[in-house]
Amino acid sequence: MSFLKMDFEKLSKIRIDSIDVANKKLTYWDFGESKSFDIDMDPESDYYKQLTNTVQGEMLVTFLTKRFQRVGRTTAEKFVNFAGFKPEKRLGTMTNQELVKLSDSLQKYTDFLSPDPSCLAPLGEKPFEKGIKSFFNPDFLAVVQRRASAYSGFPFVIEMGIAYGGEIPSNGPNVYRFANRIPLLYDEGSDVVLKVVNETDWGRYKVKNDPPLVIVSHICSTRIPYKTVGKENVADRPEIERELRLALQFLSRKLSSYMSKKGQAEMAKKRANLYSKYIPLIAQFCTELSGKKKQLNYQKMLEEVKVVETEA
Repeated sequence: MSFLKMDFEKLSKIRIDSIDVANKKLTYWDFGESKSFDIDMDPESDYYKQLTNTVQGEMLVTFLTKRFQRVGRTTAEKFVNFAGFKPEKRLGTMTNQELVKLSDSLQKYTDFLSPDPSCLAPLGEKPFEKGIKSFFNPDFLAVVQRRASAYSGFPFVIEMGIAYGGEIPSNGPNVYRFANRIPLLYDEGSDVVLKVVNETDWGRYKVKNDPPLVIVSHICSTRIPYKTVGKENVADRPEIERELRLALQFLSRKLSSYMSKKGQAEMAKKRANLYSKYIPLIAQFCTELSGKKKQLNYQKMLEEVKVVETEA
């Protein structure tokens, strides 16, 4: 007997008391007959399947593909295997330990695709670079926009620029912070950006003490993890800190390359200045020693070793 085959009048006179999904049993009270009935549920019926999903939750693979962005069945199955679960495992049957294991595995799994950044509004590398250049007029400038990442399910994009020399005062590195295009003016000391900058070994990138250096960071996210209600500093979430560090390392390597070329140019300039000072004297002495009246033409040699100006 199935209570689903009852007419509406009959259904209005019963009360469901218990559902045993595992054993496919349903108990209801019939007010007309004043007694309880147990019935078997058809496991192939839509009602049983709906009850199973309601009571036990979705299967793990279904949960991943339906509730997570850019997770297909193949990726879901790979993750389930990585986490050590069966694909048909249902969320409602998981113990607390299994839920903790699932949460940890979600954090450790690295093959998920990056979230869709279409909902974000980053500045873009070209406008970002143009803004820094117009404000500081530096000798060296580089910017980078990291690919979209996520923390606790919230997508974010890191943009960063680094500028050196020019009109920048020699008391750096100076840090300028932005979040969703809004400048963060206070509580700089406890911000994750300053933490990353202070932990950077600048000597490794050929940058000396108190350099004319500016770092501009922009965090774009659907939810910025501020530390306080004042929204003036960003918490050091591992995912955000990692992206900031990678962005700064990338830009610092470019700065290091520029500093190397600058050092080489300065050495070449010193050598050229020495040559221009002593070659005429050497030519004069050689002319006197050889007893010739006409001095050697050393202008071509000077042109080859002319002063090399450092490129901007």
